[in-house]
Amino acid sequence: MRMFRVARYWLLGLAILVAATSLALLPACEDEEEEEATPTPTAAAETPSPAASPAAGGPLKIGSLNTFTGSLGEFGESISKGAELAVAQCNEVGGVLGADVEFSVADTQTTPTVGVDAARRLVDIGGVQVIIGALASGVTTAVAESVTIPGKILLISPASTAATIAELDDDDMVFRTTVSDDAQGAVLAQLAYEDLGYTKVGVMADNNPYGVGLAETFKSNFEALGGEATIVKYEENQPTYLAEVQQATEGDPDALACIGYPVEAQVYIREALENELADTFLFVDGTRSVDLPTNIGPEYLEGMYGTDAGTVRVEQLVNDYEAQFGETFPVTPFTAQAYDAAALLCLAANKAGSTDPEAIRDALREVSSPPGQTVTAGVDGLTEALELIAAGTDVDYEGYASSTDFDENGDVAQGAISIWQYINGVPTGVRDIPVDFSE
Repeated sequence: MRMFRVARYWLLGLAILVAATSLALLPACEDEEEEEATPTPTAAAETPSPAASPAAGGPLKIGSLNTFTGSLGEFGESISKGAELAVAQCNEVGGVLGADVEFSVADTQTTPTVGVDAARRLVDIGGVQVIIGALASGVTTAVAESVTIPGKILLISPASTAATIAELDDDDMVFRTTVSDDAQGAVLAQLAYEDLGYTKVGVMADNNPYGVGLAETFKSNFEALGGEATIVKYEENQPTYLAEVQQATEGDPDALACIGYPVEAQVYIREALENELADTFLFVDGTRSVDLPTNIGPEYLEGMYGTDAGTVRVEQLVNDYEAQFGETFPVTPFTAQAYDAAALLCLAANKAGSTDPEAIRDALREVSSPPGQTVTAGVDGLTEALELIAAGTDVDYEGYASSTDFDENGDVAQGAISIWQYINGVPTGVRDIPVDFSE
């Protein structure tokens, strides 16, 4: 595990309470036919035929490999809209190389095989040069290994947090704008042991790279602090998890950590409550859910804590999102990370003077790291960035989620992990913990 610093101070103050209202994003989540690449209204009027090669030229085409159904279906709409907002703002201030960026979406159904097929459609039919996604780490890994790495398509995930993503043999074609679970596992352990006083925790871990990786990182950090953790792995889409919950709660732990996705967590939390096996729970980014307390009963989760990928600045993003889509900014995670991914791709393509994936890759660190002139997210920041790039001046994009300084593995070197609570059935931010992998 890579070493990093977790700031030992807590930034106090409750975050603004916001509630997410769900609107249909695109017909892509409604039926199979519409899963194929569907340009937004900002796409160029003339639709080129599918390119034989991602370097064939034409407008920048960004594919959004997202999740509108399956275990992470609750999260897909807001994450996709984060990227869509950045594309719309980029087009508003000049696009890429004088042309509007095209944005297409596809649904992975939170399943690796479906994700691979969706990625192939985005590339082979949609002609995308870059893909934002996927959400689940297991899906991102499968897509990277089967489609984007061999096809030399640039992939940047806003939500895949498994530490194993950094270990891919990817020819530097896989990036992400969210911090690794090396950070979240450590912060979750500190929260449990130091803040909440838990000394024994049972862990329900989804048996995939994300769930197992985060559970093991939590366990190692928690036990280093003096606690005891028991990990029980489970498979997705099962009708009952009673045997696994019984195993995880053996010995009457102080809490049951729910490291997975909302669909399965709903089943085993209810079974834990009904069988009086546990009544105190810990949550993570994958279980930061609005549906979970709604379906179980908000009173059963009231006041309980979790962690997720935090943000370093978000007020302007909230305002722009609500103005663009006419709805309340979501409380589910990774919207800011998706915005940053799309914004960086637009800046890097302009810097490279090309829509070739490898050229964009080579420019990503140039537009996201010092010593360039600092530019920020949002319309004003993108306007300034494009003007500076056109003038031949280096820029350093500071995103909504992080500083976006990529390390040699394509990971952001600095970021934040958020502490949140379920309050009246809504996951509500409490404080953000800065983390730093650069030292």
